[in-house]
Amino acid sequence: MLTPFPPHARGYLYYHPPPLNSLLAGSIRLRVGSNNAPGSDLLLPNGLPWQVTLPELVKYAHCATALSKLLQEGLVSPETVDHCRQLFSQRRLLFPEILLLRFDQPFALAMDQAELRLIVVGRDRFARFTKQKLFGDPAPRYPFKGRLVARFELSPDSTRCFIRILRVVTPVECVEPSYVGKIIEPKAGDYLTYRTRGALVPWSLDLTPGTSLSADALRLLLDDTRAIIR
Repeated sequence: MLTPFPPHARGYLYYHPPPLNSLLAGSIRLRVGSNNAPGSDLLLPNGLPWQVTLPELVKYAHCATALSKLLQEGLVSPETVDHCRQLFSQRRLLFPEILLLRFDQPFALAMDQAELRLIVVGRDRFARFTKQKLFGDPAPRYPFKGRLVARFELSPDSTRCFIRILRVVTPVECVEPSYVGKIIEPKAGDYLTYRTRGALVPWSLDLTPGTSLSADALRLLLDDTRAIIR
């Protein structure tokens, strides 16, 4: 279902450049604001920026004029476009909201969703990251509801990754007022944390090769990442 532009969505389009280690992560975004203010990117209801990603610009014919303009102005190189076209040539439909093009890229979370699913884009192939019931507890099944924006962060030795909560998009609400279980109400700036045997323990994923399919998927991005460690 398409989300209509809100009434305040007046501004200008610009190309948001990618980091040098993830050239496919560029996108066209809409900066909302007046001439007298810097403004901010138009956001979707899930808290992520409205954008047309480079893979979409390369793949879809109706984006050809915009892509040609980016090439003409030197914002995207022909080599990057050719690589992107080859990589995405076998994918019929793109879901940009679940494409993970760099390790520290923000992604959306809904606290009542059954599965976190991301398509990790490596240099020459794709892999799937999945995590069941990230906010689920046996009883009740999903004690909280709310929308978040988060990202992966590496441990100092790069052997594990954590999930950092960047922003609370819609207020987090406990649907079971008397709930006391493993799920901890997330706060912006904190790691996603569980209550385990009376202690608070950040969620983490072992990135050792062969540990899990999801770990192997994220490892596709490790060689190129400049993930922020805080």
